[in-house]
Order: sequence, then C-alpha cells, then structure tokens
Amino acid sequence: MNDFTAIASANEADNIEISNISFFPAINISDVRKTQRLDGTVTTERLKAAITSAIIAVNDDLYSWRITKQAAGITSINDLSDQQINGESKYLLLYKHAVYSWANALLNEQYINFDATAKAKAKGEIEPNIDSIGNLYRNARYAIRDILGKSRSTMELI
Repeated sequence: MNDFTAIASANEADNIEISNISFFPAINISDVRKTQRLDGTVTTERLKAAITSAIIAVNDDLYSWRITKQAAGITSINDLSDQQINGESKYLLLYKHAVYSWANALLNEQYINFDATAKAKAKGEIEPNIDSIGNLYRNARYAIRDILGKSRSTMELI
C-alpha cells in the first residue's frame, strides 16, 4: 500500500499584510508561507490569526527596548542601521524571524491534535512535531534575545 499524502498548494496570490505598530514592519502572509514552508493546509484565516498572536507576543517582549529606542529618536526598527543585510537592518531581519517562528510554532501546536493519522499516532510519529514546536519557540526567543543584546544562555541554580 502507498502512503502518499497530497499537499494542498497555498494561494500564491495571497499577498496580504498584517499591519503592525509604526516602529515594527507589517508582516506579509505570503512571505511567512514561503520562509516557513507552510502549504495550503494552513488556511489564510488561520495563518493571519497566528501571525497576529505572534506579533503581539514579540512586541510585548520588545516593549521596553522599543520605548528606549523611540526615546532616542529612532522611529523604525529598520533605522537601526549598524548592519544592513540585503537592504534591511539586522534588527528588522531578527524581528521577522522571531514573528515567523512564533507564528509557525502556534500553528504546529494547533495542528498536533488532528494532524497525525491513526497510523502515525500508533507508531509514535507525532513526537518530532512536538520537538519542532520547541525549536520554533527557541528560534523566536533567540532572535528576540539577539535584538535585546542579551545572551542566549539560560542557567538555573539547583
């Protein structure tokens, strides 16, 4: 028997942007789909909701940092131009990475309950998905910590 699974293609014409506060960029849904390899099984509505939640979470983590930058006269994250890569500030690239990873993690959490077939559940094949959720959140937190100029290490005293 064949284990072929059809993958729904995403609507490439879906060039919608999720607006943001003026300091941070709007997030393009198509760009998130492409960079996070999200196919058409993730509906536009579901992706918009995940991106919106991710923007809120990342913006909350960067609140004090943003206020400090704005008090110094910086009006946009892309104005932080100590390092420009392909015409974009490294901070802008890190911000996008944080939002994209966070949104993808949220989607993975939502889909884990019904994404696996009974056959996959029996084999225990849903475990890597749980690992990828943790990796996506880790990537988002690393990007946020890089923006803040903080170490990526977390240590606990026992």
